[in-house]
Amino acid sequence: MTSTAFDKNMSAIAFAEAGEHDTARQILGKTTQKQSSKSPAPPAKSKPYLKTIIFGTMSISAYVLLFTNEKLVTEIFTMGGWRWVYPVGAAFFFSFIHGAFASNLLSSLGLEAKK
Repeated sequence: MTSTAFDKNMSAIAFAEAGEHDTARQILGKTTQKQSSKSPAPPAKSKPYLKTIIFGTMSISAYVLLFTNEKLVTEIFTMGGWRWVYPVGAAFFFSFIHGAFASNLLSSLGLEAKK
């Protein structure tokens, strides 16, 4: 009976899953090499200082505009009808801008989520 490439691959996978990595490499015809205990360090990421400043400025400006025009905003947002789009759109806008600012600020400070 002849072995096909598929058979070799499946046999190698079975041995690798069982922890017999050297045998799996021999089946595939590759030479056995020991892996070094140290892995290379990941490349350093640049910090998003400029994005933090841009989104922070946009966030502060939006809040200042909102609160300095409080009466106008209240009148427009409470008109009813199809104008429900205004407060919903404003909520999405503020959420996006403030979220982007907060994310970039935390990244600039070196705080990253675990992966």
